[in-house]
Amino acid sequence: MSINVLLTGAGGNLAHFIHRALLLSKMDLRIVACDYSHNAVGLYLADKGYVVPPAKDSKYLPTIIEICKREKIHIILVGGMIEMRILAENTTVLRNETPAFVVTSPPKILRRAEDKWELARHLAHNGFDSPRSVLPSDRAGLCSFMDEIVFPYVVKDRFGGGSQGIAVARNKKQLEYLVETIPNPVVQEYLYPDDEEYTIGVFVSSNGKSAACIVMKRQLRLGMTFKSQVLPESELGSFCEKIVESVGCIGPANVQLRLTNRGPVVFEINPRFSSTTSARPYYGYNEAEMCIRHFVLKEEIDRPVIQRGRFFRVIEDVFVGEEIFEFVRREGRIENKRESC
Repeated sequence: MSINVLLTGAGGNLAHFIHRALLLSKMDLRIVACDYSHNAVGLYLADKGYVVPPAKDSKYLPTIIEICKREKIHIILVGGMIEMRILAENTTVLRNETPAFVVTSPPKILRRAEDKWELARHLAHNGFDSPRSVLPSDRAGLCSFMDEIVFPYVVKDRFGGGSQGIAVARNKKQLEYLVETIPNPVVQEYLYPDDEEYTIGVFVSSNGKSAACIVMKRQLRLGMTFKSQVLPESELGSFCEKIVESVGCIGPANVQLRLTNRGPVVFEINPRFSSTTSARPYYGYNEAEMCIRHFVLKEEIDRPVIQRGRFFRVIEDVFVGEEIFEFVRREGRIENKRESC
């Protein structure tokens, strides 16, 4: 059976990583990509590409529905959180009007995972360690926090993602500046050591139970993993499976933690694919393929055997002729000839 996949947010890094994972699958797949800009690289790499309105535009959802009907899309893999929020709110509409299944957690789960303050409270309530956190608007709480925890602190946009809106305050003056300049700030303890950071992928079935996981010890650059070591024997996998189940995620989720002297401390959960999605298939974990097998073909996921190894990220170049580029700008669509990866 040939599966038609719609990949949204084709201009972003995340969509590119999902695309690479799809190309590594041995399944018969046809990849249709969409983005609000004709300048999105993913449009030129997919089998077919569409320029669509921005996700917050009232015409976005009708356009996605039309593409799903026209291209007989079986599954939508989402490459950006703004789009995921819109699509999550409209899964019933999409399911009723198209054959497509949208891979997303429910809206309330997305909000829980995206809000770093609420996530920390949820983890603590369920018995999992999380960074000591305080909202600057709670003056008494902030004073107590500063009495009990020494600098440095991490100041984050509680709704931010992709390492955006994050800075380290090493003294009171820097803290005062950051809480005034970072939107929706939350102040958290700095977790040591720096060289014990992990990214753990967890795949959750439609019944809310974890079916697979992969543990990678990582080094971070530009908001994403650029070097990592795959650790199949790590107990952090089963630990994070319990956490993701408690949050309520469905499909792919990604846990970020540091292994501190008091044990693993989770500081972020992303209810989506990861920057390492493109690397994981080489070690036996292809979460993009898992989505298709489970949500479209209704297969139960056999827990994969993860291989040990190392991962290094490098820059990749994509070349597009000016005539093709202008055609997409003018017509808002493109059909490409598939090349081997």
